[in-house]
Amino acid sequence: MRIVRYESAGGIVFDDERILLLRKRATGEIVLPKGHIEPGETAVAAALRETMEETGYTSLEVLADLGTLQAQFPFKGEWHIRTEHYYLLRLLNHERGQVGEYDDADHDRLAFERVWAAPEEAVGMMSFEPARSFVRRAIASR
Repeated sequence: MRIVRYESAGGIVFDDERILLLRKRATGEIVLPKGHIEPGETAVAAALRETMEETGYTSLEVLADLGTLQAQFPFKGEWHIRTEHYYLLRLLNHERGQVGEYDDADHDRLAFERVWAAPEEAVGMMSFEPARSFVRRAIASR
């Protein structure tokens, strides 16, 4: 089986005492905003970009680096090894806007539904363990 390695970055967004989660409209999975780190891009820049693209929120502040985890899983006949970087983010205001020149930003906003949850509920809502782990880290970091 071919092995595919890549890095991704995302954000855990707090607004007062709520955490922003995303529900994939196609599958119902509850996830965090994240995506591939582009060539030449830092992990923190990718986390901000991906969070903005997938949520539409453009006023975000980075509060802390929550570290990394490695996720491994089969996908389309290949074994994927993904290093995930996450950052604790604070929503500065609820204004949403266009995000740069990224081709899939509009698609991302249509693919995901924003879901706000209390921290203690958010952990249990996550569809995948790596995301639950990062939500726990974010709650502990506040």
